[in-house]
Amino acid sequence: MIQLDQMSKEELIEVIRVKDDLLRELKEEIDAYRVLVEELQAKLGKKEFPYSGNGD
Repeated sequence: MIQLDQMSKEELIEVIRVKDDLLRELKEEIDAYRVLVEELQAKLGKKEFPYSGNGD
């Protein structure tokens, strides 16, 4: 594997582009799962969580 300090500017830009694409895809997957969870909660009548996410 090539070290970052040995990469050309173009190679670094390509690495960043690929990672940005991966992050975008992962965020889309998370959003899709969130929608699915909300739909399942609505079907089960459990729209609200007992856990607030605030460390309660």
